[in-house]
Amino acid sequence: MTERERDFQRAVIDLARLTGWRVHHTRPALTRRGRWITPIQGDAGFPDLVLCRPPRLIVAELKRVGGKLSPAQRGWLDALSACAGVECYLWTPADWKTITHTLRRHKHDIDSGGGRDDG
Repeated sequence: MTERERDFQRAVIDLARLTGWRVHHTRPALTRRGRWITPIQGDAGFPDLVLCRPPRLIVAELKRVGGKLSPAQRGWLDALSACAGVECYLWTPADWKTITHTLRRHKHDIDSGGGRDDG
């Protein structure tokens, strides 16, 4: 992850917290051999962020502009978007206006069903 990607991720997390969301992000760890890995138990490709502000639940994959979803990431977004009430997003820095709107709005502002914006 580049410094710009980290800055984008930090900005999304900061905005989420400012607007009342609980935030979960699993950070990668540096191994003794100098490799970055994200230790998980389960299927790879889980979205970068889980945001909860009842009654809303958002999962978001963050990418740099031009970044592409892996098949595993696509699989997770497809599965989670099929769950009632879960909003799934693929966000890049170019989506900042949409991100701020999405995180600031409340349940009564949302049309029926969850959101999906994954290009």
